[in-house]
Amino acid sequence: MMLNSNIYWLLYLTICISFANAFIPQPVIADGALSGDSITHTEITQIAFIRSLARFFYETRIAPNNNNNGTVNQQDYFTKQHTIDDLYKLAHPEYSDAQVEFYSLPLKFTLDLVMTHNALVDLDPDTKKLSPAHFDSETFNNGSRRIILLRQKVVNDSRTADSDLTDARQKTGQLLHTLQDFYSHSNWVEMGNTDVNTLIGRNETVGQVAAPNQATCSDTGCTKKTQKCSLWQQITIRKCPLVYYDCTNNILAAINSQRILTSGYLFNQTGENGQPLNKPANVGKCSHGSVSDDSANVPAIGGINKDSNSLLFSPHASLHYQAVEFAINATEHFFNDLRQEIGNDSFDRLFVINPAD
Repeated sequence: MMLNSNIYWLLYLTICISFANAFIPQPVIADGALSGDSITHTEITQIAFIRSLARFFYETRIAPNNNNNGTVNQQDYFTKQHTIDDLYKLAHPEYSDAQVEFYSLPLKFTLDLVMTHNALVDLDPDTKKLSPAHFDSETFNNGSRRIILLRQKVVNDSRTADSDLTDARQKTGQLLHTLQDFYSHSNWVEMGNTDVNTLIGRNETVGQVAAPNQATCSDTGCTKKTQKCSLWQQITIRKCPLVYYDCTNNILAAINSQRILTSGYLFNQTGENGQPLNKPANVGKCSHGSVSDDSANVPAIGGINKDSNSLLFSPHASLHYQAVEFAINATEHFFNDLRQEIGNDSFDRLFVINPAD
């Protein structure tokens, strides 16, 4: 069980609901946003890390010990859902329950730090409206370059003996936010892909991107909805009545069939140099879309984000769980690839997996 940081998140609740344009950062915010069934950045990161941790323990502890003298079945091990404490107990059968809790605590603190800095990308004034930090506004090359640079700093710090790894852990959370947003903000899901984009964070070019003057969405396929708002929604969303869109096939068929990447635009977004990246007029670009995104009312109306399973915040809410699964798999790939690059010892030290070693 992860450390409880709900008090911290409640302080930011109102800000997040009004201005976050990504997977919802943390579960308590999802509840406050009346989108409690949505899967958050925090949950995506935690699920993916536990899967990676399971592989780490299996390859470094369980398999070398002959599957703990035959007590661990490999197939069951990799198909069962584990908690962090489950994995410590399987990797260290000699530990008592108290020892499991004690030795797993530094990792839980570390993972909590990573997840916090993942969520803060939506709150930090330097990144919350920075399009490349979220793969918004078709900034695919810039977004991948951001991940490459952050990842290299993590690798360099992790390989440096006796270095303070706090910054590396923070940067891990920041780059994972961007990586995860690719799947909820782009049309990767709508293209019909069945696997993650392995070019992200490895190459600046992650696929063919729509040209600046190329239409990507149409008004067709979106239904405008209006509803009264509750007192809570008046306080948090600060708009009444609520106007939003339910969109299905609003991405132009040729864009998806030709495997051209696009992502939604929002008002008041910026590029890396602070230049505005507002939605182009009279082009037919997609919007990010949500009850808080005014660009959703500018043709092409609606939006394509899959951040939540609520139409209030995500015009493509029906694809939310598909985007989540891609984001989890991509995050797990990141952790596994990072371990392969820096080695088991450095990976262990980065996340403080075995504090007794």
